[in-house]
Amino acid sequence: MSIGVFMKKFALASSLALASISISASADTGVFVGVSYAFGGNNGLGFTAQATSTRKEDRGFAAAGFSYYPYAVGNKFGIPVGIGYQGKNSAVVGSYDLLLKAPVLSGGYANTREDAPPPLD
Repeated sequence: MSIGVFMKKFALASSLALASISISASADTGVFVGVSYAFGGNNGLGFTAQATSTRKEDRGFAAAGFSYYPYAVGNKFGIPVGIGYQGKNSAVVGSYDLLLKAPVLSGGYANTREDAPPPLD
């Protein structure tokens, strides 16, 4: 793949990822960092940082971000977009990488917070 084609795909994928993040910008957006595995090809294990649509514990969420695969044979960067579930300061994300064109499974740390208790009368 030529550099020009790569840059066009990267720009498109970045725009899509940022658009999905900006939809939830008014909500309590969280951060997820962890390890990821891209299935198919020779991508292998990687590292990921993603924005999540919520910080609330024990909830499902949408996520989008960037990944780096140091042991990949070809493209070493990815833009995963997917859904996940987070517990207390941990999360699992199933996503599709727009640059690698492969399904990805990720797990790691999420900056969660408990729901606020109801106000006392």
